[in-house]
Amino acid sequence: MILPLSPFRILIIVSFLIVVLVVFEVGLFISRVNTGRGLAKASVPFEVRVKEANRRVLVVGDSTGVGTGASDAAYSVAGRIARDYPGTEIVNRAQDGAKVEDIFEQLEDFGAGEFDLVLLQVGGNDIIRFTDLERLKASITGVLKLAEDKGGDVIFMSTGNVGLAPVFFPPVSWIYSWRTRKVREIFLAVSRREKIEYIDLFKKRDKDPFLRDSAKFYAADTLHPGSEGYRLWYEELKRQSSIDMILGPKGMRGRENI
Repeated sequence: MILPLSPFRILIIVSFLIVVLVVFEVGLFISRVNTGRGLAKASVPFEVRVKEANRRVLVVGDSTGVGTGASDAAYSVAGRIARDYPGTEIVNRAQDGAKVEDIFEQLEDFGAGEFDLVLLQVGGNDIIRFTDLERLKASITGVLKLAEDKGGDVIFMSTGNVGLAPVFFPPVSWIYSWRTRKVREIFLAVSRREKIEYIDLFKKRDKDPFLRDSAKFYAADTLHPGSEGYRLWYEELKRQSSIDMILGPKGMRGRENI
């Protein structure tokens, strides 16, 4: 005969299961963070130096500008630009862990009008590390203005919905989705005001292609995009921006006469 459990015993069992689940998820999170650190150490920013370049592109930003998580730097966004626009020189100053305020230093070594395009890939670390939103607004405004001085055109591409990354679990994932929305609002508003092309990668859960096959689109740390994830981001860049007009034959800006 099985005796019914008392409410107290049920509470003890449920509490124990919750603790086991939390310990498991925390352990999994730590493991994935360590994997991410390994990916960052192994990553190298994609660059192409061309002696007589038709066009010049400067990439600045965080690990997504580096291409961290891709199986090869050639599969990063910068690598795919080089593939599609032969003769284009790619200078990449992106650094793992960079926040918006760090981009000033990445830009400072270059002169006015030195590039045809400045591609800015940043924002994820400001979401994760809870950068003050007013401070972030001021920083991104200054960065976009400085980037405009360095290149004929600027394209700003931040991140997707950070809270949906499998590395995070509730309630942390809910908080990061909320943070992503707030940061996205700032980036959209400032880009619109400064007349900068902004590539919007944000998706709701039921529309996010990364979640349809997370093993395919995320890197091993389940936070950074993998090679296929960067392909999706690059396709959005091509779809939402005028990069073809900037770097394609019609966008050579008279360099054939130089």
